[in-house]
Amino acid sequence: MAEKLSIFKLSPEAKVGLFVLIGIILLVYMSLRVGGIQFGRAEGYTLYVRFDSAAGLDKDASVRVAGVEVGRVTDIMLKDNKAQLTLKIKPEIKIGSDFTALLVTKGLLGERYVELIPGSPNAPPLGDGDEITRATSYADMDKLITILSDVSRDIKTVTLTLRNVFGGPEGESALRNIVSNIEEISYRVNALVDKNDAALTNIISNLDEFTTLLREEGPSIRRVVANLNESIVKTSAKINDIMDENRENLREGVESLRLASLRLEEAMETVNRVVQDVGPTLTDTVASVGSIAGKIDRGEGTIGKLVNDEETHENINKAVSGINRFIEKTESFHTYIGYRAEYLFDASDTKSYFTLRVQPKSDKYYLFEIVDNPRGNRQEETVTTTTGGVTTTTTEVRTKDEFQFSIQLAKRFGPFTLRGGLIESTGGVAVDTHLFRNRFKLTLEAFDFDKSDNPHLKATGTLYFSRFFYLTGGYDDFISRVGLESGFVGLGLEIRDDDLKYLFSAAPPVSF
Repeated sequence: MAEKLSIFKLSPEAKVGLFVLIGIILLVYMSLRVGGIQFGRAEGYTLYVRFDSAAGLDKDASVRVAGVEVGRVTDIMLKDNKAQLTLKIKPEIKIGSDFTALLVTKGLLGERYVELIPGSPNAPPLGDGDEITRATSYADMDKLITILSDVSRDIKTVTLTLRNVFGGPEGESALRNIVSNIEEISYRVNALVDKNDAALTNIISNLDEFTTLLREEGPSIRRVVANLNESIVKTSAKINDIMDENRENLREGVESLRLASLRLEEAMETVNRVVQDVGPTLTDTVASVGSIAGKIDRGEGTIGKLVNDEETHENINKAVSGINRFIEKTESFHTYIGYRAEYLFDASDTKSYFTLRVQPKSDKYYLFEIVDNPRGNRQEETVTTTTGGVTTTTTEVRTKDEFQFSIQLAKRFGPFTLRGGLIESTGGVAVDTHLFRNRFKLTLEAFDFDKSDNPHLKATGTLYFSRFFYLTGGYDDFISRVGLESGFVGLGLEIRDDDLKYLFSAAPPVSF
């Protein structure tokens, strides 16, 4: 017991130096055991890819193939007016030269990440420092609205042309007659098809029987054809003889053909008269089309307002711009819920923290904590003792468990984060130092600036060895005047809102 008291009665400078030495030893040991901290270059190889825009994508974003994480985005920089991403890929993952990189958003309001779409399995793999040449990104709403505006202007030009061509009441009447004539023609075609349906069916049936006969009677048909050739030769000779003998009959046949041509000319004249009768109808139809185009040009109806009203275009553009800004803000907004327990060696008790961290931006957050502090309530008692006629008066500090609250505003500057506000129900400030790609954090907190005691100083080291869990250790109230200094170790859990949504969506439905 005497040795323990002698250690904790060292000067404050010696205590701080001892704590830092213990923290370094603990850090090296945990790094070797857990394997989460690497000295030198990180494992894996580097690839590069360029996008026209990397809006909404943050450093350390996930790189996935078929939804499985295979690496991280280590750097984002501007090169040749494009966003160049540096990807660190796990060494066991092979990325083919024909892979396609795509910027993907997890859900409507989820985080953005890089999805690699595989190509041919026989494509050669990329090596360290190579570039993925195929990159695709979805068009944003502003581009779509620009295209829609161009289309609307083209529609307006077309309607103006139609108005010039089909304008006036004559065009409207012509268009109405065209529609009526088309309806009548379709009725007649249907009637013709119904009338000759049976004949067409018989023709198809006969063709089918004929083709079947050709396949079965091929040799016989060839003999028939040979015989037919001989017959044709003989027949042609006989025809020549007959023609010589029947020239008069041929003259009568030519006369019959001339009469048939006259009848054809009469039929053509009939067709011309029909066309002349349809002419006014076509004129009425053209006029109807012109009337419709005129209404659109004057801004009448929904299509007319969309084509002519500039205010409608501006309102649509403003609405889409507002939606884009809202989506960008929601993509960077995250909420973290956590719990941390710290065992105080000197008090032989556990200090618990329930935390809520609201992070609207990557470099700014608000921290809310409920602290179950076994030393939250401190009371001083004066004890008078008499030994050998000598009276001695001492002051003892007694502590009780009490709930306390922390409300802090934090802002990050590079590897440092400054915090301020209420810390354990008193005013205070804190600074966090982030090391090893945010895998390790050193924290110094100062609060409870009581005149009767030194400020409450707390030094903490935090090691994040997985996505959800982390280890803490340090020295609490290490310059206390009333002997409340204590070393501690702890374990913490932190879950992000995306993980909560995944857990709730994966849970089975509850039945009552």
